[in-house]
Parts: sequence; structure tokens; C-alpha cells
Amino acid sequence: MPPANDPASGAAPQYRVLAQAHWPDVELVLCREDIRQRTLWAIDAPRHTVIVHLGGTMRELDTEIDGVGATHAPPSPGDIWLVPAGKRYASQAMGQVITYAELRISPTADVDIGADRRVPIEGLMPRLGHRDEFLHYSVARLGRLSQQDDDVSAMMAERLQLLLRQHLYDGYRLPAVPAPAPASLAPRTARQLSDHIEDTLGQRIALADLASLAGMSVHQLLIAFRRTFGTTPAQYILAQRLRRARWYLLNGNDDITDIALTCGFASHSHLSAAFKRDTGITPRQFRDGLRMRATY
Repeated sequence: MPPANDPASGAAPQYRVLAQAHWPDVELVLCREDIRQRTLWAIDAPRHTVIVHLGGTMRELDTEIDGVGATHAPPSPGDIWLVPAGKRYASQAMGQVITYAELRISPTADVDIGADRRVPIEGLMPRLGHRDEFLHYSVARLGRLSQQDDDVSAMMAERLQLLLRQHLYDGYRLPAVPAPAPASLAPRTARQLSDHIEDTLGQRIALADLASLAGMSVHQLLIAFRRTFGTTPAQYILAQRLRRARWYLLNGNDDITDIALTCGFASHSHLSAAFKRDTGITPRQFRDGLRMRATY
């Protein structure tokens, strides 16, 4: 994802490709980028793009896909963005030096669904600041393997990119819906909802309030919200609260109970239970582990 505002000729390099690998219909690019000045990114491509934040600090981040689903909180290592083929992605950020990977997949890339049938990876759902531990660690592993020259590493990388294809097909396809498909939220309404959720994460959020803001019934909101964001309002709110908690855990020394309450969880144990279901580890293990781990 080279920045939209590439530095003028002669300036210090802001963007560097650390590794690159290719397979049929699949490409991996591992990048390091200096974003101490405001940096703009844009994607508008006929391929799926999965972006995985691997390391480094962002202080500000604002991203959207096709004008909706904006995220505001800076990411933690492991957060992902999925830009389906043909969708327009725009982002601006500031921070320090970051490392990230892009997995670029053609919609013609296929997967095995059994009975000697292969189908293309089409109709994926957009994701913004999503958490997927398998995707995170597999893409990071693929980046490390792509930097090796031996044949065993090449075979392992080949196998891993096939598993990643299958994972995307199994977990991120748009749900089948009877025609006509439920209407999506208008871009302005989607932005209002995401802004409202972001501004009130530390408070109790009610479906009725979100529906009122959107000018819909609760039933209409549930259908349109899932069609737009690829998830339910409850799952979206939980994901945003966990993202904010991860950022506090990584970038400060606040007590975990205080972080839990600030992010909208009822208690330390409430945050810990949700965090462990999402990541497999507790908030304290996450904080201690990331502080010990070197940047990729």
C-alpha cells in the first residue's frame, strides 16, 4: 500500500518493501513505513487486499471502505483490514515507524470445497480493524518464510497461502440472502453510527438508540447493519471495545480495571473473559507479551 502522498524525489525514504512473494493469483508484500508525517493511503483494485498491522505505533487513524465503516482508534499489532475486490479504501494516519503486510488475492483464486470441486474466492465482506489471530499469525509467518531461500521454506509458504485462501473463503464470504437483498446503510448513516459508537464506547449503548439514529426500526437496523459492516451491532461494539482496550494495554500503564470501565466493560473480569475468548490470552498476558516482543 504505497502512500498516496509519496515523498518528493530526494527526500528520505518513507516506504520500504522488506519482502515480497508471489503464487498464482496471490501476492504478499511486507512493508515498513515512516508515518511521522500525516500519511494518506488508498486502494481501488480488482483484487482482495488483506492488510495486517504487525508492529509500530499509530497515534491517529481514520479509515473507511466505500465511504462507510470508519474506524478511529489506532490499531494494535494483529488488527486487520479486508478490502474486497472493487471496493474503494481510503485511510490517513500519523504515528512512528510501522510494519505491516498486504496479502493481495485475485477473485479468480480458487479453493477446494470437496468432491473435486474448486470455486473462486468471490464476494468477501469488508473488515476494518478486525481481530483474527489465525490470519494475523499466518500472514506474519508467511512473511518470514518468504524471506528464506531454501526449498522447505518455499513449500511451507506454498501450503500456508493455500490455507489462508481457504480461511478467507470459509470465514469472510458475504452471507447468502434471498433476492432482493436487504438494503445497506447509506454512507452518511453508517458514518454517523460508527461515530456515535466510537464516542459512547464507555457508556451503555442500546439497539433502540442506534435504530433511532438511523431512522429505522430495530429489525431494519439489524439487517442493514450486517449488510454494511459484515457483523451485528453487538459484535461490532464488542470488537471496538476490545480494540480500544488493546491500545490502552499496549500504550499505557493504566490499571486493567480502569481500562475495562473506560472501554465500556462492566468489570475487570468482564474484559478478561471477552479478551480471552477473542485472543486466547488474558489482558495482562497480552500487555506483558507485547512489551517483551521485538517489533517484527
